[in-house]
Amino acid sequence: MALEKLLIQNTDTKEELKALFNPKEYSITKTTNWEETKQVGQDSPDKQFTGGEGRTLTMELFFDTYSLKKKTNVKEYIDKLETLMLLDVEKHRPPILLVSWGKKALNFQCVLTNLTQKYTMFLSTGMPVRATADVTFKEYTSNVKEKQSPDHTKVRTFKSGDSLQMLAYLEYEDINLWKILAEHNNIDDPMNIKTGAIIEIPPIIED
Repeated sequence: MALEKLLIQNTDTKEELKALFNPKEYSITKTTNWEETKQVGQDSPDKQFTGGEGRTLTMELFFDTYSLKKKTNVKEYIDKLETLMLLDVEKHRPPILLVSWGKKALNFQCVLTNLTQKYTMFLSTGMPVRATADVTFKEYTSNVKEKQSPDHTKVRTFKSGDSLQMLAYLEYEDINLWKILAEHNNIDDPMNIKTGAIIEIPPIIED
């Protein structure tokens, strides 16, 4: 069985970037905000919930081209990561991403907010051949009112590398609506869809 590689997908262009080596670990952080109000005569301030923040995914990615038959500049891999932070002039923002790893593990719709590069090995020419990249992804969610929905049922042919989460984002701009696709197409196991299967994309009916 082939080793699953961590995958970073640009949901705007459908381009994919596979990790050269899987991370040893990753962390997901969730923060909620509470405002403290001091009251005279109280030992501790009152707390009022003011809202939650999106989750944050952090990890260290390792890149090594020294062991390859043709030793290439490892910066080429880092540059591909950095492009995921650059402005798309047509959309007026950097791309929305989907970070996934394994069939039933990590699926994280997000934007790349921080990238720290560290080069640790060089050839005699000065060309870097080993590096690490500390990356921070911030969870991305869209406003329900802004969701895009076809006004009639569409169909897509399921291709290798596709997922219901990806199709849900492409059609509705919300990864969490994959369940609509699963229910509409009577899919019991969304992780075991055959390549070439026809997936119907129903419109979202607002209440």
